[in-house]
Amino acid sequence: MASLEALLKSHSMKKAAVSKLRKQIENKLKMAVSKKRRSSSGLVALEKKKEDLTRAKDHAMQLLNQHLSQKASIERLKIAAEGRLQQEQDAKDQATQQSEYGSEDKNAVAERLKYIDEKISELHSELKERDSIGARLDKAIESSEKEKAKVEDQLRKQVHAKPGLIEQLKSATKEESVLRPKFESLLKLEAQASSALAVVQKKLAEIAAIRRKKLAALAAAKRKRMAAIAAQKRKAKARQAALARARKAKARKAKRKPTKKAKSRSKTSKRKVAKTSKKRPTRTAKRKTSKRKATKKKSRRK
Repeated sequence: MASLEALLKSHSMKKAAVSKLRKQIENKLKMAVSKKRRSSSGLVALEKKKEDLTRAKDHAMQLLNQHLSQKASIERLKIAAEGRLQQEQDAKDQATQQSEYGSEDKNAVAERLKYIDEKISELHSELKERDSIGARLDKAIESSEKEKAKVEDQLRKQVHAKPGLIEQLKSATKEESVLRPKFESLLKLEAQASSALAVVQKKLAEIAAIRRKKLAALAAAKRKRMAAIAAQKRKAKARQAALARARKAKARKAKRKPTKKAKSRSKTSKRKVAKTSKKRPTRTAKRKTSKRKATKKKSRRK
């Protein structure tokens, strides 16, 4: 029993030590796996974000090129309108000089000047509109350039972050490859220790059960013996009580009727005397008959 208890203590301590070490390795393994998953998912997210940023950059470049081409077109139209305006200004100056010094009809000259003024007004409106469109395009170009620069900056950050994630993934993968065999080995050792501990516990439980049965049997026998002793005591007490009651009753009866007992004694003595007196003559009669028989036998012999 003592050896089993010592063995139980030894197996318990061994299992506790293995379990503690297994938990430590398990925690480290969980951290390595978590680190590996984070780095892997980070790389996937990085690639996805890179694709999104590349598309955003392409879109910003497309818008910028579109705005630049529109700006160039507006500038060309503006230059052409300014050329036409200069021509109309020259034509107006020429018509004014002709009206002052020429011999042409003043009404025709006035009509011509009116037409030229209308053209000049139209060209001024066109140039004003071109300037407004150019200002809007300048703002759009500036916004597109900012968006493009922002996307390019994010792409540079993504490029710088990727090597770190790759290194982290490699480190976590290596750590997992080292820790997982240790963890599996400790799991087996823990299972073996648990099995050995269970065997010892089972044996101790069987011994304890046998001991309990023996103790229960001894207790039952003791209870039975005590019950028998108690029953004997109860019987003895009952007999003593019955005898005591009988003595008391007899004593009470003796105190109540003493004369009757005396009479009964005298009667019994008289009866005995009468019986003896009656029995005596019968004996003499028997003797006489025996004598007669003897005389008869003698006479026959003669």
